[in-house]
Amino acid sequence: MQNNDSEYLLSLKQQGLALMKGNCLAEAKVLFEKICDASPDDAEAWHHLSGIHIMMGNLDEAGDCCRRLIELRPDYTQARLNLGNIFYLQGNLDAAVKEYQCVLNIDQNDAGVHNNLGTILESLGRFDEATAHYEKSIQINPNIPETQSNLGNILLYYHKDRLSEALDCYQRALRLKPDMVAAHNGLGNLYRFQGKHDEALASFQEALRCDPGNAVVHSNLLYMLCYCPEYDVATLFAEHARWGEAHCRDTTHITAHTNVPDKGKRLRIGYVSADFRNHPVGIFIEQVLSHHDKSRVEIFCYSNHGLRDELTERLRIHADHWRDILAQPDETVAEQVRRDGIDILVDLAGHTAGNRLLTFALKPAPIQVTWLSYVATTGLKTMDYIIADRFIIPPQHECYYVEQVMRLPRGYLCFTPPNLAIEVSPLPAESRKEVTFGCFNNLSKLTPDVIATWSNILRAIPHSRLFLKSTGFNDEETGRHFQKLFSAHGVRDKQLILAGQSPRDEFLAAYSDVDIGLDPFPYNGGTTTVEALWMGVPVVTLSGDRFVSRVGESIMTNLGLEKCVTNSKEDYITEAIALASDLPRLAKLRRGLRSQLLNSPLCDGPGFTRDLEAAYRTMWEAWCQIQPQ
Repeated sequence: MQNNDSEYLLSLKQQGLALMKGNCLAEAKVLFEKICDASPDDAEAWHHLSGIHIMMGNLDEAGDCCRRLIELRPDYTQARLNLGNIFYLQGNLDAAVKEYQCVLNIDQNDAGVHNNLGTILESLGRFDEATAHYEKSIQINPNIPETQSNLGNILLYYHKDRLSEALDCYQRALRLKPDMVAAHNGLGNLYRFQGKHDEALASFQEALRCDPGNAVVHSNLLYMLCYCPEYDVATLFAEHARWGEAHCRDTTHITAHTNVPDKGKRLRIGYVSADFRNHPVGIFIEQVLSHHDKSRVEIFCYSNHGLRDELTERLRIHADHWRDILAQPDETVAEQVRRDGIDILVDLAGHTAGNRLLTFALKPAPIQVTWLSYVATTGLKTMDYIIADRFIIPPQHECYYVEQVMRLPRGYLCFTPPNLAIEVSPLPAESRKEVTFGCFNNLSKLTPDVIATWSNILRAIPHSRLFLKSTGFNDEETGRHFQKLFSAHGVRDKQLILAGQSPRDEFLAAYSDVDIGLDPFPYNGGTTTVEALWMGVPVVTLSGDRFVSRVGESIMTNLGLEKCVTNSKEDYITEAIALASDLPRLAKLRRGLRSQLLNSPLCDGPGFTRDLEAAYRTMWEAWCQIQPQ
């Protein structure tokens, strides 16, 4: 290359960098493409061109630039980092891991790379490896607040006996960066996990103050409000509607749908969830996916989680199409849904972790439905329907939902019985000569009212115990906190049995020590209630004034146990004491409950799926009816 050519290319490069600084990316791209054509061995030019493509969202082109750069400079770690980031955004997590590991082979002491690799390994469900990389990153540089927060998150969710360490991580992150949204949000989740409602709300509110436009934090705040009895159903509705206004106001980008309005067509149904795995959503959706009439519906699953387990693999078999959407932008997912020609897109998350409500805000499908996981309105005006039954959303409460209520004729849930050889045990009270109450729900549901009510029951029956089993009790400090709460109501320590989480077979087997289940309120149990019934344990529930307070009523009524449904705390206490005082009745219930459950609508997979498909067809026909001919 002549000297004057070098000067010309240097001038182009300076112009390109100035355009990048001014965010004139298209013009900068043209200049750097010229440089790369004229000087194909210019590593710096390829680096800038890849960065421009990343900023423009041209991931395939950015990846090509990175690969060219790596050919020129195999030790150019930034190119491998960028390529790893690109693979991550494209959902190719295994390839992303390989690129980050290549970087670490060159430099083992890059704290940022250890942090990034930990993030991807966590997404893949490789939690021990991810934890090790976060810890290595902190060992190299303890002053990166993002790594402290990330370690706090993985300790919170996947190392249940290390909650105190998780708390320390969040607090260190906030000392380094007081306005760090992720750390305030993580702290809120930790406090919710421990049942500390006031502290959780304060943390989520502080996170939202730091970043008012953060939809994830705002969702976490809404989810937390559902646990708090002081917020009535009207307030909950107003707060959820505010979320919709704050994050989904602009609908000008929504384009017309090209779905053919044929009332009798084979419907394309898309299910969106981060929980196609060993999770309550996975447990309840399995029957539906396995019994869909494939001559009438074609099933697409959009999975927003990197972890795959044995349940994931079973669900994949039942789906006609499987899409991994983790880390993909909402616009990309929405475009995929449109390409797939989805007629009805079903949200299985609401405001729970891993939701893709902002994808639904783009209205990629003509009909959008929320079902199964959440216990209030989404607040999203582009969500057309919410699936319910006559118990959880009575007619007078339809005003608290932005969605149109679609009621199934029996219940809104269908349980998949566990494929585990665990028999129902004899009634433990008959041999122990004392009654054991039990609740295996998460600690967020144990409000002061719940603790006071359960304490009244225990005091009324001196020779009785309460068995609480929850992930939070893997942490000893959390256990001591709850012992103090019960002790303040006169409950002796020896009346409490506190146990942490365990594998599902051990979890279910623990019901062999429980005579009577106590449902929390206002946030009832769902999966835990049905699992207790499966193990022969009747559950006393208190029906309240909102969706989340009527799940127990829906389950127990569909099972034919209306007597276990109460309408006041006084009646709740009375029914619990009455059951505990009638061991023959309890023993008879225990012997017959599993069979009763199996023969109820709660386990009728074919019947439930027919009802659900009929609801989908009704929605579809209504949409076809209003389309122009």
